[in-house]
Parts: sequence; structure tokens; C-alpha cells
Amino acid sequence: MKTPLNKKTLSQHMHYSWWMYALALVLCIFLWDIIYTVTAPRTPENEKLELYIYAYGDSKNVDAYLAKVQEEELDDVKELTAQYIMPDETSGMVVLATRLMAGEGDLFLLPRDVFSSYAGQGLFVALDEWEGVEDACSAAGINIERGWRKNQDTGERHLYGIPTTLLNMIPSWTYSSGSEMYLCVRLYNGNDDNAEKLFHIILRDSLPEPASADTEETEAAETAGSIDSETETEAEETPSVSAPETVLEPSDAA
Repeated sequence: MKTPLNKKTLSQHMHYSWWMYALALVLCIFLWDIIYTVTAPRTPENEKLELYIYAYGDSKNVDAYLAKVQEEELDDVKELTAQYIMPDETSGMVVLATRLMAGEGDLFLLPRDVFSSYAGQGLFVALDEWEGVEDACSAAGINIERGWRKNQDTGERHLYGIPTTLLNMIPSWTYSSGSEMYLCVRLYNGNDDNAEKLFHIILRDSLPEPASADTEETEAAETAGSIDSETETEAEETPSVSAPETVLEPSDAA
């Protein structure tokens, strides 16, 4: 015998079966979220760049800088963003390792111990093989010896990161942590050409201006003039010493 459909039976049904409808609603929302995520348009890897910063900091400065670079010099890049990873001893390292292993991120700004660990595994580009990097740092008087690391697999030493302590601009992207930060580029990042361009742009804008030849000549001339002036002053102040007169005695004269 069929149960009659009326107000009483509906009330009883909802009283005992409401959780099934709530579960069905949650499943529908979850399914819709998955469909939206999978089908949402994604920017191709060769049209986006990501800078990961493993430190605490304010994104205001780096966001403004990257927006300017994208507009003026990398207009073919659709997305140019910076993301901070909080350097927590547990979750922070897990997040960073997951991003690296998943092939995410193009440029990285890492503290010394983290940089050394991943550089030894050969995860970063050998910057000494890029034209102009060492020469630019040398001309600006930046010592990059600390950025050289030995690849544990090949046994070769390469420049895997640029120490940023003495650079302009980059230190303002992070709060002081007591650890020197290193700028490096992930190997096989899916956008190698633009990643190299961005690295050179950041390095160019961060290096202190080398002293020009005119400045060096002017300083040398001023130094030489100062030395000559001091020499003349010393000569004026030094009393002249004449040779003593020889007095001849009569006996000597004879």
C-alpha cells in the first residue's frame, strides 16, 4: 500500500531524511568547484613568471616593481607575480619543497641555508654560464664568491645564486632575518627565456652604479692636487738650513 503524500508525511520525511538533502547540496557545491577549477582558463607556462620569496616581508614594493617591469620590458608576459612563503620551520619548508618539486616558480629569493641545500641538488640554473652576470657584478664591486656551490651529482662548482646583501632594492622586499638572501633561477622552469630576461633586469636594477672613468680620473686628480698642496705647505713651513761658515784662524791662513 502506498503512503499518501500529504503535509504530515512530508513533515515526517524531512524530519528523518533532512541530512541526505544537506549532503547532496554539499556534494553539488564540491563538484561544481572541481569543474570550475579544471575548466577555468589557465595562463600558459611560457606567458607567466613567478618570483617566490621565502621570507617575511611586505609585497608592496616588489609588486610595484614587477608591475613596472611587466609594462615596460616584459609586455609579452601575461602574469608576473611575487609570492611570499612564510619561513616556518615545519610548514614553510614543506610548502617550499612542494612548490619546487611540482615545478612551480621561476625565480627564488632564499636564505643561505635553504639556498645551499637546493643548489647542491642542482635545482638552479648555473648563472656563470649566462653572459654578462659575472662581469656586471665584478664591475659593481659585488663579491659573488658566496654564491658558488658544488653540484652533488656532477661534482662541478657553479654560480647558482647572487648574494643580495650589498645590492639595492632587493633587501627592501624582505624583513631583516639575520640571514643573507640569494637570488636564483629554477632549472627547467617552463619559461626559460623570459626567466633569464627577468633575472638580468632585476640584477641590472639592483647593482650599485660602478664608478665611471671620468669620476675615477677626477678623484685621482683631486688626490694628486691634495698631495702636491701638502708638499708645498710642508716645504714652506720647513726652515732652511744653511751650511755653517768656516772661520779661518791666522795660523791656518799661513
